[in-house]
Amino acid sequence: MNEGVRDAPARVAVVPDFARPVVDRISAAEVYPAWTLTPAEWLIVHALIKRSGADMLATAAVQAALRARGGVSHARYFLRTWQALPPAPQPGTAPATAPGNVLPFPDRPGPGRVARSADYLAQALAAMEAQQ
Repeated sequence: MNEGVRDAPARVAVVPDFARPVVDRISAAEVYPAWTLTPAEWLIVHALIKRSGADMLATAAVQAALRARGGVSHARYFLRTWQALPPAPQPGTAPATAPGNVLPFPDRPGPGRVARSADYLAQALAAMEAQQ
């Protein structure tokens, strides 16, 4: 029986084309929030994609979802995290071959610390064997 109270229509998530790469990457990481954002929020997401890039937004969203104790039920949860991100680096500022979590060290002449240690131990062992 209807007593004059209307049920609010259920909102269907319509993801704009510009946001599809971000949504797909987040979904591929098995994070499934509701994407029923308002037009104003989608405008913010579009600006953030242009500023920071789809990869950075998706990575930050997945990391935030992993930190959330109760999980993430709505994509609105990511907006504050995304707004705190820096702009994407200019092309050529980071080596293209290094993964995102590796910082290159300046070039040093000679072998690294582990190789020097192995050489030192090999020399010490050879000296001990020569004494026997």
